Amino acid sequence: MTRGISRRRLLATAAVGGGALTAGGWAVAGGALTSGQPGLLLRSRAALPRPYEVPLPVPSVLRPVRSSGTTDVYEITQRTARLRILPGLETSAWSYDGTFPGPTIVSRSGRRTVVRHRNELPHPTVVHLHGGHTPYGSDGYPTALIVPRNVTGSGAGVDGMTGMPGMSGAAGSQDASVGQRTYTYPMEQRAATLWYHDHRMGFTGPNV
Repeated sequence: MTRGISRRRLLATAAVGGGALTAGGWAVAGGALTSGQPGLLLRSRAALPRPYEVPLPVPSVLRPVRSSGTTDVYEITQRTARLRILPGLETSAWSYDGTFPGPTIVSRSGRRTVVRHRNELPHPTVVHLHGGHTPYGSDGYPTALIVPRNVTGSGAGVDGMTGMPGMSGAAGSQDASVGQRTYTYPMEQRAATLWYHDHRMGFTGPNV
């Protein structure tokens, strides 16, 4: 008769094995990420205002360029703008319609919202509606780029992804569009506050 392993011994063995795997994983990740200094606090060289003294920026409400019995159509241009984010200081920013944080779109549940984004920035972008129940073609997955008309070559793709089938994101791929892209949101969901943002793969740091 084979002697069985106790529950306590089994859990102890699993804990040791899992700990070793975790430690090894962190060692590899730590070695790969050391030069990037993840979590580094970047302090402002400009004087910051005292807490709660600067009014909260309230985005303007965007008006549709066209409406029908079922659909409201909007247009947003992504472009560089000089903005006052801190009092008395102008900052160059990549913006939606030249504002910070960008215009608000007020939609109604069950009424289709269509947004045409024109990219006039110096790099490709993607638009993702965070929290939206969105069809695949308008989801804004990370390689579905809007490539500016004046951006060519390596700047038109996703760094490090050109060798992967279906993941190139280059201007000639079926995923990318040049100059602009239209996103359709059925809005077949409960009322909620949603957030649209750039979703380009591997570009979160530069965006911030």
